[in-house]
Amino acid sequence: MTGSSKEDEVSTVEAPNSVDVDHDQIERRVLRKIDLRLVPLLIICYFLQYLDKATLGFASIMGIIEDNNLQGQEYSWANSIFFFGYLAFTFPTSVLIVKFPIGKYVSITVMVWAIILMLHAATHNFSGLMAVRFFLGVGEATVVPAFALLIGTFYKREEQPFRQCAFFLGDGIAGILGGLIVWGIAHIQGKLQTWKYLFLIYGAITAFFGAILFFTLPDGPSKSKFLTEEERAIAVDRVQMNGGKKVVSYQRYQVIEALSDPQAWLLVLNTFCVNVATGGLSSFGYILIQGFGFSLFSTLLLQMPAGAAQILFVCIGAYFGTYVKNARLLTMVFFMLVSITGTAMMFAIPAQHRVARFAGSCLASAFSANLPMATSMVTSNIAGFTKKATVMAMIFVAYCVGRIAGPQFFLESEYPKYPTGLKAILAVFSCAAVIALVLRAYLMWENAKRDKEAGATLGASNEPSELSEIDENFTDRENRNFRYLL
Repeated sequence: MTGSSKEDEVSTVEAPNSVDVDHDQIERRVLRKIDLRLVPLLIICYFLQYLDKATLGFASIMGIIEDNNLQGQEYSWANSIFFFGYLAFTFPTSVLIVKFPIGKYVSITVMVWAIILMLHAATHNFSGLMAVRFFLGVGEATVVPAFALLIGTFYKREEQPFRQCAFFLGDGIAGILGGLIVWGIAHIQGKLQTWKYLFLIYGAITAFFGAILFFTLPDGPSKSKFLTEEERAIAVDRVQMNGGKKVVSYQRYQVIEALSDPQAWLLVLNTFCVNVATGGLSSFGYILIQGFGFSLFSTLLLQMPAGAAQILFVCIGAYFGTYVKNARLLTMVFFMLVSITGTAMMFAIPAQHRVARFAGSCLASAFSANLPMATSMVTSNIAGFTKKATVMAMIFVAYCVGRIAGPQFFLESEYPKYPTGLKAILAVFSCAAVIALVLRAYLMWENAKRDKEAGATLGASNEPSELSEIDENFTDRENRNFRYLL
């Protein structure tokens, strides 16, 4: 009897731990199933979006400029107008994402943009090209906010950064495979101009994937058919633990605070500078590389090492941003210095050293890792539901304006070297590096001031307060215990 009583006592003590272990195992299984379903779809979709945006760049060295009789800055405007459409549809699509099942809505928009992409093959003048480019921007405006929302509804806060990197890894993968695919398409000998096959084939692939998304992309944890009923309940419960009371009502004072916050404007300026370079190099990068002295087919294949370099820089940024304390802004500065070095190599190395100039273009792609880093600065350092939404909107506008402005520095009269464009990129990279350093100094000063207010001279934490512990009614200015990540 005594032995039995002791066994019962031990069983009673150990049962809660056993339950916790079982729950943890089930949650890990649920997370693994979510990853296997969601992450590949994110990567493939963003891979296709990047390719579809880049088709005009590929087509620029395959004859679309001549066949559409583009003159002066018309090719630059054909690149810029995409982001007018992208910007114009951002607010309407943010409403529609909420109104309709997100998985079905995203899949339909993917199929719509695929059709618009194929319509590029029907253009024969500047006006027609401008029209399809604008509506392609409209069609592609949904993917990034929709996938960001899906990541937020399926993953805990600490799980999100690596999943968000799927967006940007898709860029690098597209660079590696895209050049190879276009290389194959460039060998097609048919009745149409080669660049038209590029739009038709890419559009058809994207439409096919959109149809797959319609049946495979979940609308949310509670509606995920690939999970069992028990697993759906766990998937819903685990993200509710993200914490913080979501205040969906509009807080006007938080908008004013966002517009008067030096941190927000420094992030906006940094985003603008980086995307001026992105807009210019994504539009004219292929022309620049061909201008180094490479043939059409060599230029297409050289996108593979360039894409690999981009993946490397994104992975470096993800590692330092996640595992090295207070290294985010210094990592951003490092990427800018690498990009400055690469751009200077493209600009200054003599023409006969074309391989060295191409190596410079690979180094210049380091800046591509800065966008996820800047986004993480917002999610980590801006508190208050309305304030955070306002700052994200400011950064998105800066992203679009930078992408619109970038191609305009590449003057048709300077083809194919574009010295003015490369000088502009050197300038914005330098400005972005200085802005990141100024932002770091400002946040260090703000943290030190708050430590002094709290009377904390030793052992002060540099980590921001967890949002699960504070009401999201409070902004980072109002919560004086909040510490900024650097």
